[in-house]
Amino acid sequence: MNSAVSPNPNGERTVRHGEYYIPGGDIVFRVENYLFRVHRYFFTRDSPFFQEKLPHPPPPGEFNKGTSDNNPFVLENTFGVDFERFLWVFYNPKYSIYEASVDDWTSILKLSHQWDFIEVKKLALRELEQLEIPALQKIITYHTYDVDRNLLLEAYGTLTVRDQPITIEEGRQLGLETALQLARAREIARAPPASGKKSGNPRSPVNLAGHELDVLVKDLFHLS
Repeated sequence: MNSAVSPNPNGERTVRHGEYYIPGGDIVFRVENYLFRVHRYFFTRDSPFFQEKLPHPPPPGEFNKGTSDNNPFVLENTFGVDFERFLWVFYNPKYSIYEASVDDWTSILKLSHQWDFIEVKKLALRELEQLEIPALQKIITYHTYDVDRNLLLEAYGTLTVRDQPITIEEGRQLGLETALQLARAREIARAPPASGKKSGNPRSPVNLAGHELDVLVKDLFHLS
């Protein structure tokens, strides 16, 4: 990997990224201590965020950020590994074959949501839906990045019928509202059949499955 090192304004050393410092690129981004030189076209074409942040030409009397290593466009609140994964969408050498891990697609989902890349977000979601994701992780990820909650019917159901109750740490990760909804779903799912929807012991056997479980989850989580 060939990298050149230069100082950034804070006196820290920056390194040209080994794969995504492209000689023909026309904008330089700095993410953490890495410099990425890529094509502005992808960013201004697909993202309202970057259409506003990267005006071309710049307003009178101003200079565009991203014109050189010494004047990069700094992407705050972004990790280098996430940005590298995100760029792969545009520079994938296999064209329409997008084979990547859950972690890869989660990074892509994160940044496409953050920067309003609508079509990239659709792609990330489409690929995530084809992969096996633990129910808790899927719920947290989809909630965090504002994904249609109707896609979480199975994940909510999985935590509803799981033998182990929701832990305190899981409750923190899920948030109060979702944790309470799951606790209620688990109680109802374990209620004795003759008692209707009265609360059941969260450690009792589950008495709902299939369509009945789906109806319960849709009702409590307001799914369509």
